[in-house]
Amino acid sequence: MVNYIYRVIEVYQRLSRGEELREEEVWEASKLLGTPTRKVDALLSRYTDVLGRVIEERCSGVSNVRVCIYTWSRWAFKRYFPAALDAGGTIIAFEDDRLSLVSYPLHRAFDTDVRGVSVPEGDPIITPRIDGWQVNLYWDPILDRPLYSTRYVLHNMAYEGKTLKVQDYGVIINPIVKVADYLSEKSGLYDSITDLEGWTLTLMIKSEKPATALRRPPRPWDDEAAKLILIAAREPNGVLLGLDDLSRLASKLGIEPLHQLSLKGEDLEEWAGKQVDYPSVFLWFPDRGDREHPEFYEVKSLYYNDYIRATHNTDAKSLVVILTSGVKDLMDRLRASLGESIINETTESLGELADSIKAVDPDKLSIVLESAGINRRLVKSAVRALREGRVERALRIIAVGSVEGFKVEDAPLILRHLARTLKE
Repeated sequence: MVNYIYRVIEVYQRLSRGEELREEEVWEASKLLGTPTRKVDALLSRYTDVLGRVIEERCSGVSNVRVCIYTWSRWAFKRYFPAALDAGGTIIAFEDDRLSLVSYPLHRAFDTDVRGVSVPEGDPIITPRIDGWQVNLYWDPILDRPLYSTRYVLHNMAYEGKTLKVQDYGVIINPIVKVADYLSEKSGLYDSITDLEGWTLTLMIKSEKPATALRRPPRPWDDEAAKLILIAAREPNGVLLGLDDLSRLASKLGIEPLHQLSLKGEDLEEWAGKQVDYPSVFLWFPDRGDREHPEFYEVKSLYYNDYIRATHNTDAKSLVVILTSGVKDLMDRLRASLGESIINETTESLGELADSIKAVDPDKLSIVLESAGINRRLVKSAVRALREGRVERALRIIAVGSVEGFKVEDAPLILRHLARTLKE
């Protein structure tokens, strides 16, 4: 079993106790941290740079037992050295000089938006990303029972603004963990996993509304549609279950498993450009990596977030982004969700605005737009695009800037008013 963070901390603990390491062990640990070296000083320096900074550590516990969760900092650039892959909620318990791996959740995917990441050749298994809230279920050594964490904090931790609040160990204050705990009690999941001590299950909480739209944890006592979906399971030896075994385990536990999509690899570019059923898809390559860290990649939908904000949050800015994308399938989806009238009115007003932009001198355009309250940076970008003859880009920038902060129903009036102002 090789959880990369556990292995690095194990080596560091030995150094802290004054033990001498073999050169190969220094090399191994430093390689897991992304900078291979045979020098102990360089290893320690790299360890300090990574642990607690780009990989954040949050700890709690009782008596002489300290439990720490490790996660990739949301403020750090995405990077993919080995230890970074396991920075998705790994939990380690420290008792005196001993440490034990408590929770070994699904490792991080390679994001194809990151520079240098490209999808390998081959036919991957493709699964959807559920627009919900991820939780990890494991057997807690202090409470001696199954317990949830999120990818970022333990059950007794919660953010209030930017401040992390920590309660006594065993007291659940994390709102997402509260929901998972409620659903597990209600569904009988806790009773079904009594023989899975040492396993780590990664699940998604799926509500009737997408997490992107809800912007807060669901409240299952208000929303009976909330449910748990099993997306990954890791055996005590660290092996990650394949999709077939995952489905069998989900059936045994009485919950829904992650399903496979019928998409083909060559369809992904088209999918990303026009589909809004899922925020992204994962491409699994079971034959790459190893049984604990099979490689998988995330390909994001270009317009999913805007579609959800337009249809669920009635956000005018997101509506304009989609209507100026030129993707007919998305416009048809918007008509089905928001109605013919608002889509036709907004499209017509965009046409009026486009005609007005074409007829205005770029120098005068910037004066009018700034007086209309549009961000100066956006105005400069729009004027530059117009000078370069890219009218469609100028239209999108101006339209988005003018309706930001407004609702869908306000968009036609705002766009028409701006078009008339430009004509005058």
